[in-house]
Amino acid sequence: MLKASSKPGLYPALSSPDQPDLPQDEDQVVPELAAREIQMSWEKPHDVGAGLENVGNSCYLNAALQCLTYTPPLVNYMLSQEHSRDCCNQDDCMMCAMEFHVTHSLLYSGDVIQPSEKLTEAFHKHRQEDAHEFLMFTLNAMHTSCLQGSKLLECRSAQSSLIHEIFGGSWKSQIKCLCCQETTDILEPFLDITLDIKKAHTVKQALENLVKEEQLCGENAYYCNNCWEKTPASKTVTVKSAPKVLLLVLNRFSEFTGDKKDREVSYPESLDFQPYMSQSSRNPLFYTLYAVLVHDGMTCYSGHYFCYVKAGNGHWYKMDDSSVTKCDVDTVLSEPAYVLFYIQQTDLKKDLWMHPEEECQVGKSWCTTIKRESPTKAAEPPDHIQNTATKDFLDHWKVLLSISPKAFGECWETWTSSDCK
Repeated sequence: MLKASSKPGLYPALSSPDQPDLPQDEDQVVPELAAREIQMSWEKPHDVGAGLENVGNSCYLNAALQCLTYTPPLVNYMLSQEHSRDCCNQDDCMMCAMEFHVTHSLLYSGDVIQPSEKLTEAFHKHRQEDAHEFLMFTLNAMHTSCLQGSKLLECRSAQSSLIHEIFGGSWKSQIKCLCCQETTDILEPFLDITLDIKKAHTVKQALENLVKEEQLCGENAYYCNNCWEKTPASKTVTVKSAPKVLLLVLNRFSEFTGDKKDREVSYPESLDFQPYMSQSSRNPLFYTLYAVLVHDGMTCYSGHYFCYVKAGNGHWYKMDDSSVTKCDVDTVLSEPAYVLFYIQQTDLKKDLWMHPEEECQVGKSWCTTIKRESPTKAAEPPDHIQNTATKDFLDHWKVLLSISPKAFGECWETWTSSDCK
């Protein structure tokens, strides 16, 4: 099964044994991804879908499938049925099976359905398994199906499938010899990031520890090809390419015994990922939480899995096998998470503000209004535009202040100097 290490090694393994090595020189050209426009937000305001029947210790796969079912870019692609139209091997295709599952789950809202045999056949029946392992197995099986089932043979690059375009990112591991000062950069792809929580009380602390400079010395010294011997060195690991959908796995289980680390680790609804990137930028890189997978029990081989998801109608729901109940975000953030699902908001202005053609004139000055979160909400009458815009600005500032005081300051300066306050 596929489990990412919390930090890439000196010469790390890839996320999948079927993937070729990436070039170690970051200046080399990585194979181009197939051109495809990925819609990051829900195309339609779908209500929450069906619950999933527990067919015997299947809560782990039910929870993982529900998290995938509410991943907007994946769901948009599944509902378009683009893959099944081009697939040459529909009877034995994980992507086609997932397309069928997602479509029926959203179609039968309020009902209870059973996952198809194709999605569950690779795992043991009536025995508890690790939900994260099932999740990664499914993603890699879907990736393989994209390559094997496509009629577009020219797109069969190991990094060109929809799965890698949505979930794929890459590490940059830089090692610097402290004797000759020579540096070596290594790139490694990933589909998820495992966080060590032994010394962290928050996800932010765990991410900071992940990218903290590490000293290689003594028995762990680095063999420098320039010095021709083992030398002390420093190592830093940062994210070279950020994924569109970020999977953060809190390392709660012992690799050898499966015992659980029942540690309280808080996590935010909005996350600025920029501090962990290889290239610094003044602009934040925001991610928004949309699903949380939870384990309740003492070991990964026992207990119970369930999850929380944010549906296409903008509301949070607890998905506990066949039970589907509405909840609030405070409940979600209070749970002891195992896997966190964040979706990238790369262009804050695009997500929160109307486009220029949607600007409205108020008196003699122009004021950009806030784009509504839910497409089902009616537009405010013109008389209320200024008040609504001001309230939404303040709400937006609260998010910026909690994530990036610097971004908050820049926003405040722009706002106070404008004619729209």
